[in-house]
Amino acid sequence: MKPIKIIVVLFMLFTLGCSTMTGSEHRISRGSGDSPENALTPMDYSQYGRPPIPVKILLLVPAEFERFEHVSYYEGNSVRHLIGRDAELEMRDAFGIEFAKVEVLPVRSETRAIEILSSNDPENARVRACDYVAIPKFLRVDSMDRREKYEFEIDLQVEFNAKNGSSITIKGHGESMIGKYAYLTPEKGASMALQNAVSALLDGIEKGRNHFVR
Repeated sequence: MKPIKIIVVLFMLFTLGCSTMTGSEHRISRGSGDSPENALTPMDYSQYGRPPIPVKILLLVPAEFERFEHVSYYEGNSVRHLIGRDAELEMRDAFGIEFAKVEVLPVRSETRAIEILSSNDPENARVRACDYVAIPKFLRVDSMDRREKYEFEIDLQVEFNAKNGSSITIKGHGESMIGKYAYLTPEKGASMALQNAVSALLDGIEKGRNHFVR
């Protein structure tokens, strides 16, 4: 094969690879660390004729969730990921699309969030004003630095507590795998895994949307 033909073939393969990567990223939700021109939005099911679930959600965000950090090791160096803050932002966006109305209330701990559910608690009035109280939790965050790739896995859980005392638990699993190239950083891998976990949560909520109808 002549040199000019080899160059053309390589260019076509490179272009195809880039377009495939872009397409896969646009199927997940927006990463809070992405620049505005690369911002992605959570799945909006209304485009498929599914309106927002007609309930009001109070999202209680425990401090240990919002401040959660994970330290991974990439090529011998430690990398600190502010997973908690990014997860809160992702959930704000995602729940704002999935439910008719969402309010967010930071609390000092998961224990405090559970206390607020009690009718005797001073802040329970905010709970009674909503249809469901949502309490998020990290079940698992793990990373692996292998010979040719970097992997990240995240498991999230949200418990929705209704005013009548019933509850719905939704879990979401997200993972990512990136090759060791300069344009894909460990931070990007963590962000992609988190976005996939939140997207999985939305899928679980959407599949069980009938359970949320008042």
